Order: sequence, then C-alpha cells, then structure tokens
Amino acid sequence: MNAKLSQHMTLLGLCAMAFYGVMLATGKLSVDVMPQFAVSALIFLTSGRLMRKAARVMTEEKDEEQEKIQTKKVEREEPDWSFLTNLLNWTAALLVVGIMALIIMKPVGVSFTEAFSDTLAHESFYAGHVP
Repeated sequence: MNAKLSQHMTLLGLCAMAFYGVMLATGKLSVDVMPQFAVSALIFLTSGRLMRKAARVMTEEKDEEQEKIQTKKVEREEPDWSFLTNLLNWTAALLVVGIMALIIMKPVGVSFTEAFSDTLAHESFYAGHVP
C-alpha cells in the first residue's frame, strides 16, 4: 500500500464529485442517476483513507519488527570473559599437572602401556587370616 496511491485515490474521488456536480449543474445528468455517482465518488474518497491507514499500519509493523530485532541485538548478553579466562587457565593447569603426574609416576624403563596393564595392585592385597 503506497501512501501516494491513497492521495491519488482521494484526489480522484474529489474530482469525481466535482465532475458530477458540474454535470448536474449543467443539466446533463438528472437527479435520478446522482445517487449512483455519489456512491462511486464516496467509494473513491474512502478507499484513499483506507489505503492511507493501511500504509501507516504496515510501516508501524515494520518499525516494530525492526525495533524488536535491534533490541534483541542490544539485549544479547556479553560473555563473562574473566570467568571464561579463569576456567580456561584452571583447565589447562590441571591438564598439565595430570600429564606431569603420569610422567613422574611411570618407572623409567617401562612404557605407558606396560605400566597400565601390568600393575601390582593384586599382589599388594592380602586377604589371608591375620591371627
């Protein structure tokens, strides 16, 4: 709906009313036909107003949608960079400490697979009767 089109429709309605008035004043049209012409001019006039209102409503809806989009962009929370930095630092520190603990606890002449598969945990467990 274009606002210019609504102005043209209103102008057309006014011109139609003026034309019908001139035709009635000169005697070219009788009073019997006047109601139909008046109704058609009234339709042109009201259609201009209706089109103008529709154009206004559509622009308001577009403005509201744009405002919602802008507020969503503005309302988006900023990440807590200090918390995320601390989390990353502590995770990296625990990872490095864990790797160092594995390297230090492994005996020198043994590979990692042998160290994990051949544990002596079953030998250090004593399930016998203690008097």
